[in-house]
Amino acid sequence: MQFPFDGSGAAAVPLAPGSPAAEAQAPRAGGLREIWAAAYRARWWIAGIFALCIALAIVAALLSTRLYQATATVEVRQEAEKVLGTEADREGASSRLDSERFMQTQLDIIRSRGVAEAVAERQGLFRGNGFLDAMRVEVDPTRVPLGMTPRDARREVILDTLAKGMSVRYTGTTRIAQISFTSPDPRLSARVANAFADAYIRSNLARKANSSVYALDFLRDQLREAQARLEQTEQRVVDYARRTRIVDAGNAAGSTASTDNGRPQSLITAQLVQLNQAYSSAVSERIAAEQKWRQIAQIPPLSTPDVLSNSAVQQLIDRRASVEAEYRQQLTTRREDYPTVVAARAQIAELDRQIGAIAGNIRAGVRSAYRIAQARERQLSGEIDALKSGTLAEQNQGIELSILRREADTNRQQYEALLRRFNALNAESGVQTNNLAVVDRASIPDRTSWPKLSLNLALALILGMLLSALVVFLREQLFRRVRTPDEVTAATGLSLLGVVPTSSTPNEDLADPKSFQSDAYSSVRTSLSLLSSNGTPRTIMFTSTQQGEGKSTACRALALSLARLGRRVVLVDVDLRRPNLHRLFEQDNTRGFSNLVTGQTSLEESLRHTPESNVDLIVAGDIPPNPTELMDSPRVRALFAELASRYDVVLIDSAPVLGLADAVILSSEVEATIYIVESGRNAPRMMQTSLSRLKQGGGAMAGAVLLKFDPGRSGYGYGTEYGYSYDYGSRKR
Repeated sequence: MQFPFDGSGAAAVPLAPGSPAAEAQAPRAGGLREIWAAAYRARWWIAGIFALCIALAIVAALLSTRLYQATATVEVRQEAEKVLGTEADREGASSRLDSERFMQTQLDIIRSRGVAEAVAERQGLFRGNGFLDAMRVEVDPTRVPLGMTPRDARREVILDTLAKGMSVRYTGTTRIAQISFTSPDPRLSARVANAFADAYIRSNLARKANSSVYALDFLRDQLREAQARLEQTEQRVVDYARRTRIVDAGNAAGSTASTDNGRPQSLITAQLVQLNQAYSSAVSERIAAEQKWRQIAQIPPLSTPDVLSNSAVQQLIDRRASVEAEYRQQLTTRREDYPTVVAARAQIAELDRQIGAIAGNIRAGVRSAYRIAQARERQLSGEIDALKSGTLAEQNQGIELSILRREADTNRQQYEALLRRFNALNAESGVQTNNLAVVDRASIPDRTSWPKLSLNLALALILGMLLSALVVFLREQLFRRVRTPDEVTAATGLSLLGVVPTSSTPNEDLADPKSFQSDAYSSVRTSLSLLSSNGTPRTIMFTSTQQGEGKSTACRALALSLARLGRRVVLVDVDLRRPNLHRLFEQDNTRGFSNLVTGQTSLEESLRHTPESNVDLIVAGDIPPNPTELMDSPRVRALFAELASRYDVVLIDSAPVLGLADAVILSSEVEATIYIVESGRNAPRMMQTSLSRLKQGGGAMAGAVLLKFDPGRSGYGYGTEYGYSYDYGSRKR
């Protein structure tokens, strides 16, 4: 399939559909522009669908039964008003934490069968057929469910009608529940809506009263059981204490003394505690006395702080000092044996003796206090040792008694808590509190709630959009056609040589070198010249998927474009089934290609000069009975070689590929094949099948040319990359 030239020939290599390269060149699927284009192509379908949906919505609104909806609003509080101050205990903590669940529970209660039955009973809906007639519900008395009486079946129909007509909702931001009832009768709607609100409030009060009675009965039974348990445990405590002869010293003394572990304090234990306290004090006193004695024993008596601080000692010391001073003074004037001197010396000795005696007494007193503290410590230690054995034996009995007392205390606390709750609940049962209140009662509606024309129209528009999207999708999938240059590249995998816009006057436009069509074919000519370094291929065949796509016109237009450059071009019409080149050049279809190949005419007789300069033509000639065998003739190959030697370019108009073998056979006999695609005509699968057949024939594909392309008709508009907005300043010839 690769173009057999050097240089830039790789540009003409067709890309296999579905390959990564083809997917890279494919337009972005699902883009807004593609969606808009698909919708534009199906615009009449879309308009019809919308018109039908709107018409059905209007007809439905006109034929529907007029319904009236009345609404009553009820305030729903989580906590009722507190009268005694204890009602808050009855509200569950979970409901306060989960208000959304609480409100949903209340809405389900309003929808319950019990409330509906209360409404029907109070409004007398079970009597007669007035309610069913007003609701326009027909009851067949002969059709009764198995296991039910006609009366029960009729009740079920009434309750089911009430449930269907009633609706309840709340906004989620307030505590207001809106109870609505819809029926063909506005007065009935208001009456039933108010009845539902009243029945809901009454059922709430009844449920609270029933719950209070049940709670009182339950607490009364619990109190009896708690009282019996308390009496039994207290009796066991007394019996055990009497049997073990344990006396609680703390309780006997009327004090609050007790051990740290809560066990009762017996007489032995209390005595041991007192002895421990006294022993601790004795040890402290002995240690202090011992320290004091050790300090006094190591220093002279007169250096002892207790001696120095004694008032008698201080007086004696002061007197001795004065006597000694007088003695010293007398020695200065008298001899030592002088009577007054001797008397003074004797007096000093007597004072020293008295001071020493007092110091000795003080020291002996400290030693005596130390010995007394030792003796008291030993005495208390002995008494404690004597009580330890009795205390250890009593501990096990005290532990058992403590366990019994704790059990009695627990039962007493339970009994007191139940008694307080029973008294509070008994007081609350006489007070009727309610957490519901009617905010607005339902009034008789003055306008219908159904049908709503605006809602019907909105639904019709939504349905129209959905159906239109479905139709557009199915239309594009089931009837998909190749329309745009990007789609041609994606479907065929070929290089796009050019795009030729549609024209209502193709002959006049091709005759005008400045027309859009002429410019488009000039672009095709340029693309062919750039396929390789050798320039435009010498023999080029035009083919298409099916007939009527414009390959003959494209062949003629490219010949004119090449001729304007001074190139000598010959056109050969080899479509021996539906030849068309002779019509385009206004020639008769005689002495043509078929006659030339079969040897009936010579080349000079078959060549015809056209009014266009440098353009010659060989028409198809007589239509043979076997065109395919004729194409496979060796004379065809020789003819093409002869024409290539005489002319610069040989353009061959072949038959379509689909269903025929002519183009497949000839594709291997030419240097390049141009694949013509008419915009909006071929499905991608058809084009891929055609190209697969050409590939089997071994032909070299130069590329594809898109003809009759109209961006506006394809839904892309002229403001896109597919539009044409550049033109010449003047079109004068």
